[in-house]
Amino acid sequence: MFMKHLSLSIAAVCLIAFSSCDSNEVKLCFKADNPYPKVNERVTFSAGCSENIQLYHWNFGDGKDTVTKTNTVDHRFEYEGYYEVTLHNTTEAMVDHCPPDGNGRVARASIEVQP
Repeated sequence: MFMKHLSLSIAAVCLIAFSSCDSNEVKLCFKADNPYPKVNERVTFSAGCSENIQLYHWNFGDGKDTVTKTNTVDHRFEYEGYYEVTLHNTTEAMVDHCPPDGNGRVARASIEVQP
């Protein structure tokens, strides 16, 4: 069991591997159109570089998250500071079983919100 968990952790770093939350090989990546927004300024996150994703589970690091069927999402940060935005792959069947802190593929990016 320990070795299986270790393999999944290493796979998450590579971003291309099998996921315990879906049986398809996935590539998961995204970018922000503005990594240094001001408070309440819209940021568009795009995961157009991802492959084989059914649902995109976005966690913005500010206590808010959302699940989308499209590979883009807009978000506004209410407070200045540093945020780690994460994107997880999931499916309709697994959306409740692969929360932002659960299993599955993960991509991360840092955002610095300015006053």
